[in-house]
Amino acid sequence: MSIRPTRSRSKLVPPPPRAAEPASDAIQVRGARQNNLKGFDLDLPVNRLIVVTGPSGSGKSSLAFDTLYAEGQRRYVETFSPYTRQFLERMDKPRVDSIHGIPPAIAIEQANHVKSTRSTVGTITEINDYLKVLFPRVARGFCPSCGDAIQPDTARGIAESVERDHAGATRLITFPVAVPAGEKPKAFFEFLQAQGYLRVWLNQAVVRVDEPVPAALKWLPARVAVLQDRLSVTKENRGRLSEAIETALRFGKGRVTIVDAASGQEFPFSSGWHCPRCDLDIAPPTPGLFSFNHPQGACPNCRGFGRVLGIDLDRALPDKRKSIAQGLVKPFQSGMSAECQRDLMKSARREGIDVNCPFDDLPKTDQDWVIYGASRKPKGSGPTNEELWENGHWYGVRGYFDWLESKTYKMHVRVLLSRYRSSAKCPVCDGTRFQPSTLNFRLLTAAVDGRRSTVDSQKNVSSALTLPQIAALPLRDLRKIFDSAPEPANDPTGVMVLGEIRTRLRYLNEVGLGYLTLDRATRTLSGGEI
Repeated sequence: MSIRPTRSRSKLVPPPPRAAEPASDAIQVRGARQNNLKGFDLDLPVNRLIVVTGPSGSGKSSLAFDTLYAEGQRRYVETFSPYTRQFLERMDKPRVDSIHGIPPAIAIEQANHVKSTRSTVGTITEINDYLKVLFPRVARGFCPSCGDAIQPDTARGIAESVERDHAGATRLITFPVAVPAGEKPKAFFEFLQAQGYLRVWLNQAVVRVDEPVPAALKWLPARVAVLQDRLSVTKENRGRLSEAIETALRFGKGRVTIVDAASGQEFPFSSGWHCPRCDLDIAPPTPGLFSFNHPQGACPNCRGFGRVLGIDLDRALPDKRKSIAQGLVKPFQSGMSAECQRDLMKSARREGIDVNCPFDDLPKTDQDWVIYGASRKPKGSGPTNEELWENGHWYGVRGYFDWLESKTYKMHVRVLLSRYRSSAKCPVCDGTRFQPSTLNFRLLTAAVDGRRSTVDSQKNVSSALTLPQIAALPLRDLRKIFDSAPEPANDPTGVMVLGEIRTRLRYLNEVGLGYLTLDRATRTLSGGEI
């Protein structure tokens, strides 16, 4: 018997289709299954603006970020050496059959990762950096007491002012000399004689120091005006006037006073940042003075943050509809602090305060008594908390927390205080972040909200803005102010700085952010605004 091989019947199977060549003008996505994508194919044309829209959960982010961007970024990172790759962010390969024609990709997220309370719109746009350079160049100083303009004078400028305002009159050129404490008039006059000066302006009259001291003159003021010269203000005496003013400024430590002997009127001048009328000095303008990130310009209380941590009475007295007897003060209702509740009840009855009346219905003086103690005044005035406690008086809710602040080396005290703390606007700078010296300088604007500003030779007007006021204005208004501001004369640096500020304000307004302010905290911005 022979066995013959049989021919098997094979089913004809068509060959697999040839993969399509990647189109050079499209990104081909095949079998995308990342996250909630259901394995679909997609062709995206290159060099086009493509918008991905759809309801929440439809897979927009999965396609754009987790598929396209992830693959483009992964391929881009693979072009670097292994050493370099360890410093770069690497994403997982997306769940997809194939992606062809994808170029290197970057992604811009709408997320605000800034958490620092120091960061503001002014700092991230660098406008604050340019303002702190511009302000010392163009801002004018003003006395915080009388409001008069303060401008350092030169000997030449003072001489020109005297020639213009006192032409043809006889005037005294004087400079102040400090009198040592307890110095007798006779000893001080002998000192002046030794220096070659024989006259002083004292009590609205010229007094000679080489004559016997008047019997009525027992004491001298803190400063005595010494006569440097007496002359007629004419063109012939121009050189003599300038020389007298220069000498008076040198010996008077930058201060000189022109006196009308007939009327007794005085005209003070100063070569420094000094108000001669109030005898008050202000800090000279420096870039550090106009930055809340610099110790020179930051508020000493909040250190430039604009907010401080403190005890929040709304947390300590959460329900002001309660009475003292019902447990008005929350921390007094448990633990060792319950003794304070007994002190409060006993003191309130002694003072005649209704312990069963809701706190909101108590008179204002009784409410202050509960909060501040027997002194009924904020911290810093009246008896101390220790004195009130030792004498059996009520020390107040504030006094209780002040006592706890002295015990913060104990962990449980720190935990207790944390329950009643909150962030509040700094009471010293009112949240502006700057110290008071910064507010002595103002920028004279040509227009504020359509109003023209005018400046008197001595007095200023309200339209001149301090740096915190500028930072609080919307960017659309700031653009108008700085676009109309005159360029600093003979100051190329000032012109460049002003140009940079204008460029940034123009850009921020063109992209639709004109409603923001420079003092807006960056952490409060949305992702789109960032």
